[in-house]
Amino acid sequence: MDFRYVKPVYAGSGFKEESDESLHRELSDGTFVDIWGVKRKKVNWGRGSYLEMIESPLRDASSVKEIENNTWPRVEDFDYQSISRQCCKYKDLAIILTGDRLTTRASVFKLAMYLRGMDKFLMDLVLNPKLVEALVGKLLEFHLEHNRRIFEAAAKEIDIFMLGDDFGSENGLLISLPMFRRFFKPALRCLIDSAKKFNLKTMLHSCGAVREIIPDLIGMGLDILNPIQIRAKGMDPEDLKREFGRDICFHGSIDVQKELPFRTPEEIRKIVRSRIKILGKNGGFILAPSHNLQLDIPIDNIVAMYEAEREYTKLEPKT
Repeated sequence: MDFRYVKPVYAGSGFKEESDESLHRELSDGTFVDIWGVKRKKVNWGRGSYLEMIESPLRDASSVKEIENNTWPRVEDFDYQSISRQCCKYKDLAIILTGDRLTTRASVFKLAMYLRGMDKFLMDLVLNPKLVEALVGKLLEFHLEHNRRIFEAAAKEIDIFMLGDDFGSENGLLISLPMFRRFFKPALRCLIDSAKKFNLKTMLHSCGAVREIIPDLIGMGLDILNPIQIRAKGMDPEDLKREFGRDICFHGSIDVQKELPFRTPEEIRKIVRSRIKILGKNGGFILAPSHNLQLDIPIDNIVAMYEAEREYTKLEPKT
């Protein structure tokens, strides 16, 4: 694999990182609270576990003042010089600046839902827009300062700045296009612009059917879209490449829902060759799974995916 992920080490007290999920501390009842005050419980599903949100700290807030007076994470609690130490290990690889999936990766929509509760926040978009603007503003304030300190410490050693928000369901956007443009596009543009000032490429992770916002993402200067969930509505690889391939790079597309778990290794090889031929035409494609590899995927299929890429690119003439 060509990528390595880096993020600043948390140097504050009261929270620890045990995985790439979140910075959290365990409470006496066995639940976990993260640096934003979001509470989760560990749910076992037989072959593993995940953290499920059970309490949103700002759910009962009713005014902008309550949002502004909330206790927010401190950028002073992170060791930004630790980024350079990590980058030194990966000089021959592409380095992506990311963060914990649930806490420090640059996010405004998803993180706002964690803090407010998904149902409450989606209603706020209609019923309480001033509260939405205040909440998104506070999240943007943290991420801009957090990332500024990272960029000033190690931008020359980083290749890609990765944001993580999920605007799509399987059948369309979770919110209307006008709502996306009003509440979230300005914040995403600010985050992208902040990275561009340091000459970094930018990547956005957004699952689901996000075709409708791709022109907006391109207009903001986004370089890479991840993860290209091909089974979601409107996310056909050929259509995406034809319509947007000249303006944005696609990252992902090897389906973790039906292809990788249930196809044979030889079928996976054919799929990989097809995706490279379609999405990689004239460049602009980074092969990857369409999401994290789960335990229902046979190891032979994972190996076949990466071997097929190596074999195909050796055979293809360089352009």
